[in-house]
Amino acid sequence: MGISVGILGISGTGKSTCLAVNPDGTYAPKKLPDGQWDMSEYKGMDPETTLWINCDKKPPSFPRPIFPVGKSQILTSDSDVVLAILEKVHKGEKIKSVVIDTVNAIMNDKEMLEFKKATYDKWMDLARDIYTLISFVNHEMRPDVIVYFVGHVTLYTDVDGNESKCLLTNGRKLERIKLESKMTNVLFTAVDRGSDGEHKYYFETQANRSTGKTALLMFNDFRIPNSLALVDKTMREYYNIR
Repeated sequence: MGISVGILGISGTGKSTCLAVNPDGTYAPKKLPDGQWDMSEYKGMDPETTLWINCDKKPPSFPRPIFPVGKSQILTSDSDVVLAILEKVHKGEKIKSVVIDTVNAIMNDKEMLEFKKATYDKWMDLARDIYTLISFVNHEMRPDVIVYFVGHVTLYTDVDGNESKCLLTNGRKLERIKLESKMTNVLFTAVDRGSDGEHKYYFETQANRSTGKTALLMFNDFRIPNSLALVDKTMREYYNIR
């Protein structure tokens, strides 16, 4: 079985950028006088072993050379295509990490572009598509592959009457399922906003009025740098996979 991980947060809090952040929280690429990017200190996610499925199909929030389209970046929001990609990764050996960014784009595009009538069957199809992707990772994927499901958040009222953050989904069926329940590890983005615009970005490793959670003793700190490379390395050591 593979490992499914949630990376959740509101727009602009580092969900996509985390691919390019070094484990120590630094953002290595610097632009040289000739207009090229200096990648000598880059230690973010390795584009040779990482596949970024850009479901939002928008320009990256980091230098383009890191994940070139057609190589380590694929533009699609079609759930059938995403599943086919995961099946191909499963049969191969090179790709170790897959980032699906965002699952909301998969749901929104299908709802807006394909659903002419929001019938019960249509909503069931939408729920089944997302559920199938996570289930494939959990039950059929190569055990050395980690798949990160990136998503936007909304508020829900928990059983104690408190508002908490969770993955934003389309339709009541997915709301009742709570897709995070299918994942052992769910990280939420957090930002310390500086008055001078020098913001600091983090991942929260446990619940903070949210559905956040990580495996027992996986992380020592509640807040860690928003570096997917750090998360990936820590999880591989924890689960003893390479």
